[in-house]
Amino acid sequence: MKILIADDDVISRCLVQKTLDREGYEVLVVENGSSAAECLSSDEGPRLALLDWVMPGLDGLSVCRQIRSVSNHPYVYMILLTSKESKEDIVRGFEAGADDYLTKPCDPKELKARLRAGQRILQLQDKLIQEARQDPLTRLPNRTFFLDQLARCVTRAKRRPDYKFAILFVDIDGFKIVNDSLGHFAGDHLIVQIAERLVSSVRRDDLVSCSADVTGRVKQSGEDTLARMGGDEFTILLDDIRDASDGIRVAERIQQKLASPFLISGQEVSITASIGIAISATGYSTAEDILRDADTAMYRAKALGKSRYEICDPAMHARAVSRLKLETDLRRAMDRDEFRVHYQPIVSLRGCRIIGFEALLRWQRPGFGLVMPGEFVEVAEETGQIPFIGLWVLREACRQMRAWNLQFPSDPAFTIAVNISGKQFAQPDLVSRVRDILHEACLDPQSLRLELTESVTMRDVERTARILGELRTLGVGLSIDDFGTGYSSLSHLRRFPLDTLKIDRSFVSEVENSSDSRAIVQMIISLGRSLGMEIVAEGVEAAKQAGLLESLGCEYAQGYFFSKPIDQEGMAEVLLESRGSAYKLPQQSVLRQNVIRQ
Repeated sequence: MKILIADDDVISRCLVQKTLDREGYEVLVVENGSSAAECLSSDEGPRLALLDWVMPGLDGLSVCRQIRSVSNHPYVYMILLTSKESKEDIVRGFEAGADDYLTKPCDPKELKARLRAGQRILQLQDKLIQEARQDPLTRLPNRTFFLDQLARCVTRAKRRPDYKFAILFVDIDGFKIVNDSLGHFAGDHLIVQIAERLVSSVRRDDLVSCSADVTGRVKQSGEDTLARMGGDEFTILLDDIRDASDGIRVAERIQQKLASPFLISGQEVSITASIGIAISATGYSTAEDILRDADTAMYRAKALGKSRYEICDPAMHARAVSRLKLETDLRRAMDRDEFRVHYQPIVSLRGCRIIGFEALLRWQRPGFGLVMPGEFVEVAEETGQIPFIGLWVLREACRQMRAWNLQFPSDPAFTIAVNISGKQFAQPDLVSRVRDILHEACLDPQSLRLELTESVTMRDVERTARILGELRTLGVGLSIDDFGTGYSSLSHLRRFPLDTLKIDRSFVSEVENSSDSRAIVQMIISLGRSLGMEIVAEGVEAAKQAGLLESLGCEYAQGYFFSKPIDQEGMAEVLLESRGSAYKLPQQSVLRQNVIRQ
C-alpha cells in the first residue's frame, strides 16, 4: 500500500522510511507541505500519510485542511507527527482533519500499530462506499455511481467542445411476465444473466464495472460505464465517442446479444430490450437532463413496438415536456372545474325530429382553449383518471337530461347517450354507481343510454353479459358504439341485451361513393333489425348521406349536417326555438327533397 511521508527533518524522515520499507509499504517522500498536498490530491495518490506538524510553506495542519476541503476525493487517512503534547494542540490537529497523531521521535511498534489501524478504517470505509455505490444483485455500479460518473462527463463536455459522450437507457421488454410466471428468484437469475451479456456488449475492455473502482476514483476519459438503475433497467455511459454511430453500434450489439434464449429454472426464456440513446452533442447542463432524454427515447422505442432503439432529439424532448404538462394540467382539471359537456342531437331521419342527445366531453384548458377528447383521453386512460372523469360526465349528463325533460317535455322523452370507457366498464361498482347517479338526478333510467365499443364488450364476454344484464335490469338503454370497426361475434351480440347499434362514421362518410361501404351499412342495418335494435348512423355531414341512409332503412342519425356538439346553453336555445315544431331541425326540407330524388 502506498504511504506518504512529509517531513523536512532528514533524520526523522529516514528513520520512519526505514521502518515502513521493512513492512512492505510503497513509500513516497516529500520535504514540505505544498509537495505533500499536491501528491495527496493526485488521482493515484496515496491514501495513508504521515505529516510533520511543522514544515516549510504549508504546515501539517494546513495540508489536512486542504485535503479535507476536496469532498469528491477518496478519503486519505492522515497522521500528524509532532513534538506537541498539550491537549489544546491535539484538539487543533483533529479539528484540522487529522485522523491520528504520533509524538516524535516515533516508536516503531506504535507507528506500525497506528498504520494498521488506519488501514482497517480505510478498508471498512471502502467497503461501505462500494456497497452504497454497487448493485448487490449484479455487482454492477448502481444509480448513484452512474450519475456521479455522468456528472463528470457533463462537466468535461463544458470544458472541451470536441468531447462527446452518449447514454444508452436499456429496459427489458416483458420482464414482468417472467416474474409473474416463474417467480422473483427466477427473475433475479435472469437479471444477472442479462447483466453478463450487457457487459460483453459494451465497446471496450476497460469497462467500469463493479470490480472497477466505485470507491471514488476519478474515471479516466475513454472508460465506459454499465450500471443497473433498478428493476429491469440498465444504463450505459459511452465515454469519448466520435458520433452517434458509436451509440447505435452498441445498441445493435445489445439486441444481438439478447436475441439468444436464456435458460432460467430449466426453461428457455426469450426477451428483448427497448433502448433509448441520448448524445451529448445537443448540449446538457446536468447529468439528470441527458439521463431524462435517454429515458424518453427508450419509452418512445417501446411505444413504437419494442425491441428497438430510438435516438432522442429536441422534438422528442419537446413532446415529453408537453406530455408532462398535459398530465399535470389534466390532474388539476377536475378540481378546477375545467371539464365541459357538449351535446349533439340525435335525430329521426324521417322528419329531422330530435329524439335525444349524445354527451361529449370537452376540456376548457387554460391557455389552450377548448380541447377535444382525442387530445387527452388516452393520457387520462394511462394515468388512471378516466373512471373519475367518466363518472363526472355521466352525472352531469343525467342532471342536464332531467332538466331538459322537465323544461322541454316530449313524447317519448328525450334520451341521453353517454360513452363508457373500457376502464370505467371494468370497475367492480359500475352498476351501483349508475344506479346512484340516476337516483341523484331523479332521471328515469329509460332516458339514459350507455354506449360501449365492440372491443370493450369482447374482453370478457361472460362478465360483459352479466354487467349488461344488471344495467338492463335498471332500465338503462345499451348501445354498441362505432359498430363495424371491432371484432364482435354475432353469437356474442345475441347474448347481450343491446338496444342500439351505432354505425361508425368511417362507413357513413363513404356511403355515397363506395359500394363496399354501402353494402356494409346495409348489412349492419339488416343485422340490427333482425336483433330488434335501433340503428343510429354517426358522422352524417351531408344531405345526400342522410337521404341515402334513410332509403337503406336507417332510423336515426347524428352529425354536423344536423348540428355540431354545442354546450348546454346553446342546445337549450335550439330546443326553445324548435319547440313549436315538435323539436324538428331546419334541415328537414333539404333532407326531404333529397330523399324524393333517390
